Order: sequence, then C-alpha cells, then structure tokens
Amino acid sequence: MKRFIVVLLSAALLLTAGYSVWRVMTFDDQSTSVAGHPHYLNGRNIDQMKVVDKTGQSQVLSKLLTGDINIINFWASWCEPCNREMPELVNYYHQKPNHIQVIGMNIQDEHKNRDAFIKKYHADYPMLTADATVRKQYKINNLPTTLFVDNNGKVLKTYLGEMNEQKLNALIQQIEEGN
Repeated sequence: MKRFIVVLLSAALLLTAGYSVWRVMTFDDQSTSVAGHPHYLNGRNIDQMKVVDKTGQSQVLSKLLTGDINIINFWASWCEPCNREMPELVNYYHQKPNHIQVIGMNIQDEHKNRDAFIKKYHADYPMLTADATVRKQYKINNLPTTLFVDNNGKVLKTYLGEMNEQKLNALIQQIEEGN
C-alpha cells in the first residue's frame, strides 16, 4: 500500500511539473494558445505602440494605420510557420482591396536576419520592428501572430498561428460582416 501511495504521489508530481512547464512554454498570459481562437487583445487599442521603421526611426503605430482594416503580422526569421506563411502574405498584399493595409512586424531578429528574410520573400509591404517592450506590453508571445486593426488602432481580431490567403479572406469577411 505504501508503495502504491509513493507511485501515485510521484505521478501527481510529474503531472504537475509537466503542466507547469507547458504553461510557461505556452506563455500563460495568453488567453489562448490554440490557433485562431479569440485573444485578450481583441477590443484593445494599440495605436500608441512604439515601433521602428526600416530606416531605424521610432514611430507610433497610429501614424502607419492607413487602411480601414490593417493586417499586422508579427514574425521572426527563425520561425518556421512564419517562413511558410510569408509567400501567402506577400501574394495577398499584391491583390488586396484598397481599403486593407498589410504591415509586417518583426520580433526577436538581428537586423541582418530580418533584412535577409524580407529579401528572400520579396516582402515589399511596410515592415517594422517591435522591441522586447512591445512584445511584453502587448503579450505577443506566440509567432506568428496576426492582428486585424481598424484605422483608429482598435484590435478587431487576433489570429495565433500560421496564416494563409483563405484564412485572411475569411477573417476579413467576418470583420466586414461585423462578426
């Protein structure tokens, strides 16, 4: 009986430790870690987010929100899903309706890696860099993360995970229909 209790307690300890590690690895400040589900940023205003443009100048995001719907995609060059989705985003940018703006937001990259990534995919839409402060303040912990933001800086939808053109069109349609 004593041995059974020791085994049971050991199993409980391992499960607790495993769960704790999982929570840390999935950044428990996120309201969800499942791609596509609602996110705590929805409804929040991010227009005062400070970012850096490609010339190295600090900018406030609100000055860069030119579309009725702005797609802000957070990425890093080392992120495999980011690499897979980038051709889709570039393609979408070239065929998007005029009322939609696409903005790339690099996180956690050295300039040379960021620039090589942009060149590799011929990403010619606006590319910005968010520093660790932005990442922490807005809890952008999962990559890729895509925000759909109105021209006043209000987050309309958030998508965690790899994006493609079909998902973009579906999310834009939901926003335009008020969902």
